[in-house]
Amino acid sequence: MKQIMIGKRVFSNPQRFAVCAPDGLPIKEYYKEVFEEIFVFYHPFIKPESIDYELFKPDTYPNRNEIRENCVVVTWKQFLTLSGIESFRKLDVGLRTNINGLREEYQDENIARMIQMPPNRLVSPITLYTVRQEINNLCENSLFKT
Repeated sequence: MKQIMIGKRVFSNPQRFAVCAPDGLPIKEYYKEVFEEIFVFYHPFIKPESIDYELFKPDTYPNRNEIRENCVVVTWKQFLTLSGIESFRKLDVGLRTNINGLREEYQDENIARMIQMPPNRLVSPITLYTVRQEINNLCENSLFKT
Protein backbone atom coordinates (compact mmCIF):
# COMPACT_ATOMS: atom_id res chain seq x y z
CA MET A 1 0.00 0.00 0.00
CA LYS A 2 1.38 3.39 -1.02
CA GLN A 3 1.87 5.99 1.69
CA ILE A 4 1.90 9.79 1.65
CA MET A 5 4.42 11.65 3.79
CA ILE A 6 3.75 15.16 5.08
CA GLY A 7 6.52 16.48 7.27
CA LYS A 8 7.18 13.75 9.83
CA ARG A 9 3.70 12.22 9.51
CA VAL A 10 2.98 9.28 7.25
CA PHE A 11 -0.54 8.71 5.92
CA SER A 12 -1.93 5.58 4.31
CA ASN A 13 -3.15 5.74 0.76
CA PRO A 14 -6.50 7.58 0.86
CA GLN A 15 -9.63 5.53 1.19
CA ARG A 16 -11.80 5.72 -1.90
CA PHE A 17 -14.49 7.87 -0.31
CA ALA A 18 -12.47 9.77 2.30
CA VAL A 19 -13.92 13.16 3.13
CA CYS A 20 -10.92 15.43 2.75
CA ALA A 21 -7.18 15.70 2.32
CA PRO A 22 -4.89 16.56 5.24
CA ASP A 23 -4.31 20.29 5.73
CA GLY A 24 -1.67 21.57 3.33
CA LEU A 25 -2.04 18.77 0.78
CA PRO A 26 -3.88 19.71 -2.44
CA ILE A 27 -7.03 17.69 -3.06
CA LYS A 28 -5.89 16.61 -6.53
CA GLU A 29 -2.64 15.27 -5.07
CA TYR A 30 -4.48 13.43 -2.31
CA TYR A 31 -6.83 11.65 -4.71
CA LYS A 32 -4.58 11.32 -7.76
CA GLU A 33 -4.46 7.52 -7.70
CA VAL A 34 -8.08 7.15 -6.64
CA PHE A 35 -10.01 9.35 -9.09
CA GLU A 36 -9.25 10.54 -12.62
CA GLU A 37 -10.84 13.96 -12.01
CA ILE A 38 -11.76 15.92 -8.91
CA PHE A 39 -14.60 18.42 -8.77
CA VAL A 40 -15.48 20.55 -5.78
CA PHE A 41 -19.07 21.66 -5.85
CA TYR A 42 -20.34 24.37 -3.54
CA HIS A 43 -24.10 24.53 -3.17
CA PRO A 44 -25.10 28.10 -3.96
CA PHE A 45 -26.89 30.65 -1.86
CA ILE A 46 -30.32 31.59 -3.08
CA LYS A 47 -32.06 34.94 -3.04
CA PRO A 48 -35.84 34.97 -2.79
CA GLU A 49 -37.20 37.45 -5.31
CA SER A 50 -40.93 36.88 -5.49
CA ILE A 51 -41.39 34.72 -2.41
CA ASP A 52 -41.22 35.68 1.24
CA TYR A 53 -37.77 35.27 2.81
CA GLU A 54 -39.46 34.27 6.08
CA LEU A 55 -40.72 31.05 4.48
CA PHE A 56 -37.21 29.60 4.67
CA LYS A 57 -37.75 28.00 8.06
CA PRO A 58 -37.95 24.26 8.80
CA ASP A 59 -41.76 24.12 8.93
CA THR A 60 -42.38 26.28 5.88
CA TYR A 61 -39.57 25.63 3.36
CA PRO A 62 -40.71 26.25 -0.16
CA ASN A 63 -40.66 23.24 -2.46
CA ARG A 64 -38.37 22.82 -5.45
CA ASN A 65 -40.74 24.47 -7.92
CA GLU A 66 -41.34 27.44 -5.63
CA ILE A 67 -37.59 27.89 -5.20
CA ARG A 68 -36.89 27.54 -8.93
CA GLU A 69 -39.67 29.94 -9.92
CA ASN A 70 -39.22 32.56 -7.20
CA CYS A 71 -35.51 32.64 -6.32
CA VAL A 72 -32.21 33.28 -8.03
CA VAL A 73 -28.92 31.51 -7.47
CA VAL A 74 -26.15 33.53 -5.85
CA THR A 75 -22.68 32.07 -6.37
CA TRP A 76 -20.01 31.91 -3.68
CA LYS A 77 -18.00 34.48 -5.65
CA GLN A 78 -20.99 36.83 -5.57
CA PHE A 79 -21.43 36.07 -1.87
CA LEU A 80 -17.81 37.10 -1.21
CA THR A 81 -18.49 40.48 -2.78
CA LEU A 82 -21.80 40.97 -0.95
CA SER A 83 -20.42 39.85 2.41
CA GLY A 84 -17.13 41.71 2.29
CA ILE A 85 -15.19 38.52 3.09
CA GLU A 86 -11.74 39.31 1.73
CA SER A 87 -10.73 36.03 0.09
CA PHE A 88 -11.55 32.40 -0.57
CA ARG A 89 -8.93 31.57 2.07
CA LYS A 90 -10.96 33.44 4.72
CA LEU A 91 -14.13 31.84 3.40
CA ASP A 92 -12.47 28.44 3.86
CA VAL A 93 -11.69 29.33 7.48
CA GLY A 94 -15.34 30.26 8.02
CA LEU A 95 -16.58 27.03 6.45
CA ARG A 96 -14.19 24.91 8.50
CA THR A 97 -15.17 26.84 11.63
CA ASN A 98 -18.78 25.83 10.95
CA ILE A 99 -17.87 22.15 11.01
CA ASN A 100 -15.42 22.45 13.91
CA GLY A 101 -12.64 21.56 11.51
CA LEU A 102 -10.11 23.96 13.00
CA ARG A 103 -8.46 24.39 16.35
CA GLU A 104 -10.11 27.16 18.34
CA GLU A 105 -7.23 29.59 17.83
CA TYR A 106 -7.65 29.39 14.03
CA GLN A 107 -11.44 29.67 13.92
CA ASP A 108 -13.28 32.77 12.77
CA GLU A 109 -16.75 32.84 14.31
CA ASN A 110 -17.67 36.11 12.57
CA ILE A 111 -17.20 34.67 9.11
CA ALA A 112 -18.86 31.40 10.17
CA ARG A 113 -21.95 33.33 11.32
CA MET A 114 -21.97 35.37 8.12
CA ILE A 115 -22.08 32.14 6.10
CA GLN A 116 -24.92 30.80 8.27
CA MET A 117 -26.86 34.08 8.25
CA PRO A 118 -25.75 35.94 5.13
CA PRO A 119 -26.45 39.59 4.41
CA ASN A 120 -28.99 40.89 1.88
CA ARG A 121 -31.65 38.32 2.81
CA LEU A 122 -29.81 35.49 1.12
CA VAL A 123 -30.61 31.93 2.11
CA SER A 124 -27.47 30.06 3.07
CA PRO A 125 -26.68 26.61 1.68
CA ILE A 126 -26.14 25.64 5.32
CA THR A 127 -29.77 26.51 6.01
CA LEU A 128 -30.77 24.58 2.92
CA TYR A 129 -28.79 21.56 4.10
CA THR A 130 -31.92 20.29 5.79
CA VAL A 131 -33.66 20.28 2.45
CA ARG A 132 -30.68 19.01 0.50
CA GLN A 133 -32.73 17.31 -2.19
CA GLU A 134 -34.48 20.55 -3.04
CA ILE A 135 -31.21 22.44 -3.49
CA ASN A 136 -29.65 19.50 -5.37
CA ASN A 137 -32.55 19.62 -7.79
CA LEU A 138 -32.13 23.37 -8.16
CA CYS A 139 -28.43 22.89 -8.93
CA GLU A 140 -29.16 20.09 -11.38
CA ASN A 141 -31.60 22.33 -13.20
CA SER A 142 -28.90 25.01 -13.50
CA LEU A 143 -26.26 22.50 -14.62
CA PHE A 144 -28.50 20.95 -17.25
CA LYS A 145 -29.16 24.39 -18.76
CA THR A 146 -25.45 24.81 -19.55
